[in-house]
Amino acid sequence: MTPVGLARRFVDLWYTDGSTEELRGLVAPDYVHHAPGADLSFDQFAGQLEAIRASLTEPEWEVVHAVADGDLVAVYVTFAGTHTGEFLGVAATGRRVTTAGACFLRVADGRIAEDWDAWALQSVLFQLR
Repeated sequence: MTPVGLARRFVDLWYTDGSTEELRGLVAPDYVHHAPGADLSFDQFAGQLEAIRASLTEPEWEVVHAVADGDLVAVYVTFAGTHTGEFLGVAATGRRVTTAGACFLRVADGRIAEDWDAWALQSVLFQLR
């Protein structure tokens, strides 16, 4: 799989229930998700994805762009979901929210070695008010 194809599949699986084992197969054994404030192991990142899927249901997403530069891939994603569980400290509102984000992934030996993402979460909080 090309680095762009690998990155697209990885991001697609974020929103797919039951995808943890397939996701695990795409990452390197020492994979790191660089999050604001802390680096996460694969298991911690997978737990974060499960929490998001539990609170923003009926997901719709699109990988709009994915481009590679050497071993780095940038992916731009749009997302919509229904707020049916607590999210960022806000109790379920039943509202449909939309956002967009970017993920930057480093590929090594055909697997995701590490990634960084940035989401417009402030826009989600505005939609929940």
